[in-house]
Amino acid sequence: MMPVDYLLHGKAMVHSHEISRDLKANVQWLKEYLGYKETFDLIVREFKIGSRQVALVYLDSFVSQTDLTLIMQELFKTPDDQLNHPSLAILLNRKIPFIEITPETALDKTADQILAGPAALLVDGITHAIIMDVRKYPDRNPSEPSLERVLRGPKDGFVETLIFNTILIRRRLRDPNLRIEIHEVGRRSRADVALIYIKDIADDYFVRQIRKRIKDINVDALTMSEKALQEWIMHKPWWNPFPNSRFTERPDVAAEHLTEGHVLVMIDTSPNAMILPVSFFSFLQSVEEYHEDVMVGTYLKWVRFLGVALSWFLPPLWYAMLVSHTHLPDGWQTLIHPTVTEIPIIWQLIGAEIGVDLLRLALTFSPDPLTQSMGFFGAILLGDIAVKAKLIDAQVMVFVAIAAVGTFSAPDIDFGMAVRLLRIFLLIMTGLGELVGVPWDGFFLGILIPIIILVRTNSFGMRYSWPVYPLDGSALGSEFIRKPLNRKFLRPSITLPIDKTHRRPKPKV
Repeated sequence: MMPVDYLLHGKAMVHSHEISRDLKANVQWLKEYLGYKETFDLIVREFKIGSRQVALVYLDSFVSQTDLTLIMQELFKTPDDQLNHPSLAILLNRKIPFIEITPETALDKTADQILAGPAALLVDGITHAIIMDVRKYPDRNPSEPSLERVLRGPKDGFVETLIFNTILIRRRLRDPNLRIEIHEVGRRSRADVALIYIKDIADDYFVRQIRKRIKDINVDALTMSEKALQEWIMHKPWWNPFPNSRFTERPDVAAEHLTEGHVLVMIDTSPNAMILPVSFFSFLQSVEEYHEDVMVGTYLKWVRFLGVALSWFLPPLWYAMLVSHTHLPDGWQTLIHPTVTEIPIIWQLIGAEIGVDLLRLALTFSPDPLTQSMGFFGAILLGDIAVKAKLIDAQVMVFVAIAAVGTFSAPDIDFGMAVRLLRIFLLIMTGLGELVGVPWDGFFLGILIPIIILVRTNSFGMRYSWPVYPLDGSALGSEFIRKPLNRKFLRPSITLPIDKTHRRPKPKV
């Protein structure tokens, strides 16, 4: 609730949208609005510069005390004769030894700036507040993201401070057309959200749509950072497992996507950059491929595709072959002869899937000294004991383990979890088909439904299934074969880039 206007000593009426010449009224409004004496870290320092009363208002946890001390020392040196006819220009240009200062004429906006971290200097008789960006952020040093490690290449990654993240991008892209827009989101959180794109590459339609959706966010706070922001921006049904935006913590990956015409969205307090728009194949790309030779990078692509395919299809396919009594060539028939049949195989598979997830959660939330021992010995001991106790068949354990490894071969964790859900759905559909005597019908239906969802999914109007549908032969080939970087001419058409080529035209002779 906004506080009422103040009338102090009959001198001045202070409205919520303007700063009065009466310093006491201004300070009283800010104290009431910001909860002075109710919040311990709000500092209101009132002092004199010569004969003129001055107030400094800031949050103690945000500002650099050294910078404020130097500014106050310089202000104390101001002679009285320069304060008889105060001028904001004099204070800004001569008396405050700091670079990032801006005037503000509205009290509510001054309060918003204080809550964001800068300090506000108010001078009696002046209808402006002087906003000094003397923030000192709590931060950590850039380090390599744990989910996107590479054997060679840069080892820096985004941190939780937005301004530092934009520096890491600008260090790689010294392009005058790089645009970084800041939007304030959330009535209470007032979180800084950055919209980042290259003006002469990114399609204006994408930029306008993303900007509009950011401005349309109507919520108290985005305390869950990038995930809450994603759910507000991406209008996707809750039952659709496919992620239609990709996150990265690597500034080199973010910069490369910018040069391809993608748009980035970042929020302060999160080390993730959201990449828009994306396709299904965007989640199968890894930066590691481009830090290796062409043949090695292509081989890694194929291994990753194989791992994702095995993760999705292997256990349900094995179960469908088992219950349909499929005949395999000699030497392979042993694969579909489990020894533990007292417990239905379908329940063994579902139980093993749940067990893998339980182990993963246990490793995630365990203290670091226990993580390694639980990871290696816990899985081996539990699996071995379960097999010896005839609670689960050894073949079930093998196929579920291969599928779990394949899940983690996906570079994006959201996509990996989506594949995991699709595998469980396929397994359930195959089991339901087996109940009515048509396991293969259930198996193929469990594949067909996700493919229909995939084809119907879009990312800001672009087909999620690109470049398969709509077909783009050149782009599809690039998804399976790692092209040499010196032969990369065209930007991907999914982004509808304004400048379609990576190369400058040759000058005419």
